[in-house]
Amino acid sequence: MVRKKTMGRGFLAVLILIALTGFMILGPSAWAAEPLKPVTLSWVAGGVGGGWYVQAGGIARMITEKEPKIVVKVVPGGGMVNPVRVAGGKDDLGWGITFVDKMAYGGLAPLFDKPNPNLRALGGIFGTYYVHFVAAQDRGIKTVGELAGLVKAGKAVNVAMPMKGTSDLPLIENILAFYGISSEDIKKAGGKVQQAVYADMISLYKDRHVDYVFTHLALPAAAVTEMFVSRASTLLAVSNDGIDKTAKDLGTLSRESGQQIIPKGTYKGQAEDVPTVVSTGELLIGSHVPDEVAHAIIKILCQNVSELHSINAANRTFIPEKGWAYVAVPLHPGAAKFYKEAGYMK
Repeated sequence: MVRKKTMGRGFLAVLILIALTGFMILGPSAWAAEPLKPVTLSWVAGGVGGGWYVQAGGIARMITEKEPKIVVKVVPGGGMVNPVRVAGGKDDLGWGITFVDKMAYGGLAPLFDKPNPNLRALGGIFGTYYVHFVAAQDRGIKTVGELAGLVKAGKAVNVAMPMKGTSDLPLIENILAFYGISSEDIKKAGGKVQQAVYADMISLYKDRHVDYVFTHLALPAAAVTEMFVSRASTLLAVSNDGIDKTAKDLGTLSRESGQQIIPKGTYKGQAEDVPTVVSTGELLIGSHVPDEVAHAIIKILCQNVSELHSINAANRTFIPEKGWAYVAVPLHPGAAKFYKEAGYMK
């Protein structure tokens, strides 16, 4: 009996020695999170004075008020440059649009020529942007599938769509491709494709140079409102399969989000909800930003959501419980840690 007790004590001593040795080798970081150190971050937004710039400025001030160790400076940027700058470490935070960010992350043409694997997300949804397929009511169709059928049948249709070089164009072309058509197919069938800025699209539609207009705008879109006032118009519906495919390929909102609808009454004479592809704004962060900093920022946003929503109307679509679910690039580990701690994410 004495021998067994001695062996038990010896075994316990060995376990304690192993534990202490492990602590010495791994250091305190293996047991607890790193303490937050003072840091200055840059947030690449939009043009100076524009919506994204003002929105970022308000959130940056709130972050510093809640945590003085984190100072955030807002700098000008834009939808296609932001993910590249953040992934490359030129900036630490940035506004992004889901489908653009996913294309940047994977290096998908025509917007990007190489992947940006260091791009991460803190959360979404910060604003929503809806693809509008506007059609003159006298064309007699209600879906994008019917429009594609006309083109495939060799019928001439005249359309206006975004300019080359914009991020909106590849999104719309991706949706058309799902239906098996392209702008070149429209031309081959005898139709016309006018690539224009949104202001010019209104004139083209009003003057009946085109009967269809494809846009990607927030609700209610002023350009679309004007089109509906100028002519009896219809919004063409995108099928569930089309919404699902675009969500899978480009990170647009899935049907599970419940936000892939342009609600009835948004535009003059719109009597029904219209399903379509919807992209969202998301808050990007570089993988180089320490976990504890990312954790602190998203914690501030989620624990002060009423104040966040009051800063800018576009922030009102950010819901802490779902902030992790609708991003197009991988979550930063620090953000994932918070969402799990809060019980929002398993």
